[in-house]
Amino acid sequence: DTSHLEDYLDADFIIVDEFSMVDTWLANQLFSNISSNSKILIVGDSDQLPSVSPGQVLADLLQIPLIPQTRLERIYRQSEESTIVTLA
Repeated sequence: DTSHLEDYLDADFIIVDEFSMVDTWLANQLFSNISSNSKILIVGDSDQLPSVSPGQVLADLLQIPLIPQTRLERIYRQSEESTIVTLA
């Protein structure tokens, strides 16, 4: 069946932001339709809003030691005293 080929992502590098909101269906669609040679950068905050549909894909991926991770520690958007920061 080649009906899915028009949706195939042929890119060297793919960036997906707000990945905490990606559910299992969308993650499957993404990972099934990219080239095995593609690099993918997943950006997200596991402490932010989860996906509306089933699955905590980002949280699950963060548990895999073979997947490289970088954690940002410094806050640039708000001052340290901001109520947004203190309530988070």
